[in-house]
Amino acid sequence: MIQPEKIYRLRDFDDINEELDFLFNNYFKSRRPVLMPIERGWKPLTDVFETDEEIVVVMDIAGITTRDISLRLHQRVLSIRGIRRERSERGKRKYYKMEIDFGPFERQIELPAAVDPDEVRARYWQGFLEVRLPKRDTGIHERIEIKIT
Repeated sequence: MIQPEKIYRLRDFDDINEELDFLFNNYFKSRRPVLMPIERGWKPLTDVFETDEEIVVVMDIAGITTRDISLRLHQRVLSIRGIRRERSERGKRKYYKMEIDFGPFERQIELPAAVDPDEVRARYWQGFLEVRLPKRDTGIHERIEIKIT
C-alpha cells in the first residue's frame, strides 16, 4: 500500500534536478574538470519579450567579439551560438571565487510569433546582444544568417 507521504509529484523531481544542477555547476566546477569535457557549454542569461510590433531578445555575453557570435533564424527558432575565450594572463593564479564561464555556448529560442526575416536587426553593445525581430502575420521562411552591427 502506498502511503500518502510517499507519493512524489513531478515538481519534486524538478527540485531534485535543480539541486543536482547546482551541485555539478558549482561544487565540482574547476577550470579543468577531471571527469567533464574541457568545452562543456554554458548558458548566458537571456531575456525575451514582445511588444505590439516586435519580439526582442537580449543576451548578457560580455567579453565576446562579434566574430565569435553566430545568429540563425529558421522558421520560429532563433539560434545564438558563440564562444567566450579565456583571457590569457601570465603567471600562476590562485582563485578565491570563480563564477565567469568561458567556452562555447548555444541558446535556441522558440519565438512566440512569426517574424519578418528581412527586417531582423541585431547589435552588440556594452556586453549585451540585442536582437529585434519585427512581427508579421504569417509565413514560414528558410534559414537565414543575421549580421550583428
